Amino acid sequence: MSYKKSLHLILIVLPVILMLPAAFFSMDTSFTTKLLVVLLILLVDIILGGYIVLSKLKLKFNQLMFMTITMAVIGSICFMIKDISYLYMPLIIGVMLIAMIIDAQLAIILHIGLTVIVSLTTGYDTVFFVYYSVVGIVTAMTVNYAKERQHMLVVVACLGLFSGLLNGLLAYVFYDVVNVLDFLLAMGNSALSIVIVIGSLPLWESIFKVMTPLKLLQFSNSDHKLMQRLLMNAPGTYHHVQMVGNLAERSAKAIGADGLLAKTGAIFHDVGKLKEPLFFIENQNGGPNPHDEIAAEDSAKIIIEHVSYGVKLAQEYRLPTIIVDIIRQHHGTSVVKFFYDKAQNYNDGVLYSKEQFQYDGPKPQTKEAAIVMLSDCVEAFVRSLSEDVRTLEKIQWIIDEIIRQKFEDGQLDECPLQISELKIIGGAFMQVYNGLYHERITYPGKVEQ
Repeated sequence: MSYKKSLHLILIVLPVILMLPAAFFSMDTSFTTKLLVVLLILLVDIILGGYIVLSKLKLKFNQLMFMTITMAVIGSICFMIKDISYLYMPLIIGVMLIAMIIDAQLAIILHIGLTVIVSLTTGYDTVFFVYYSVVGIVTAMTVNYAKERQHMLVVVACLGLFSGLLNGLLAYVFYDVVNVLDFLLAMGNSALSIVIVIGSLPLWESIFKVMTPLKLLQFSNSDHKLMQRLLMNAPGTYHHVQMVGNLAERSAKAIGADGLLAKTGAIFHDVGKLKEPLFFIENQNGGPNPHDEIAAEDSAKIIIEHVSYGVKLAQEYRLPTIIVDIIRQHHGTSVVKFFYDKAQNYNDGVLYSKEQFQYDGPKPQTKEAAIVMLSDCVEAFVRSLSEDVRTLEKIQWIIDEIIRQKFEDGQLDECPLQISELKIIGGAFMQVYNGLYHERITYPGKVEQ
């Protein structure tokens, strides 16, 4: 096991170690029973840790620290208030925070594990486990909609109502009685948890240096200084990245990835073209192509350098590290094939290696970075088509071919994308293009002035 994975495992097991004193002294049982429960808790935590270490999910140190402290604090509070109704427990706050700041699937796994641990130590019955497991899963899958202010009230109302109804249903099935007070407590717990989580996001962002949805919203605004600079000096690139952003957001949401992160990374991914905007075809407006005047290897160098210059600009403008990573990874280690082929056709006796025409990488490490890579290639190819051949059938072929090429070239090997998700991504791309290039009705007669 590598040093990094060992550190991950230690940080994942750490919250349970921090919770054990509170758990141990909160149990009203014999010492032997307490010891058995503690061993079961450690076993559950090791299983959770193994899942995270063996999965393709790549967590940064600050994310692991945030996760560790969140789980430890939430678990300890649950142990301390075990003598009052379980409907006061803050378990929903924990799953919301981890889902919004790190990953929804990870939040579900950790939440179920923590629910098992709290259930073992507090002696709560099946209703407790079923209630918090179901509500936690639903919360993790829906809470990201609350980051958009226009949806927040709807999410609060729906999640609160769902929690109340589930509590009432479980009470009726297991106890043959429905308590109105418990119904209201369940509603209030879920609704208030969302309000607390959304309101506290800037605090966690400041302490742990993690990226929250609210912060991403600020950077995705087209009024950002770097976006305005791109609009003024490289307008073709500006319009290109906006379209890439639409494709990335739609496809990320389709597979359950972070649509806002994908969109934000997409609109900044080509800012490095500000260094030499006229060397990129979308900014030439039909004018002379400066690549015609220089050697293929020099052209490739200029094209490749837009990544490193983009990273430099992003750091100068203090963009989040997660956005900088997308900029750095959006071409992976692919080859600038047009200029590589051009150099091969010189017949000048020089042996040109692929490394001269290859991006520095790394390959995409996250689903969102991989989606930006695919969106960028698809949009660039579709934009290059002339109007007479830009049909939906041709676009579908392009999407399938680009996804196939990137997969076979190994550019997606280091990200957690599943093969089944690639088809969903391609379908999401087509939904966007169907809206743009749908068949229009031809109206008879002339349009009068």
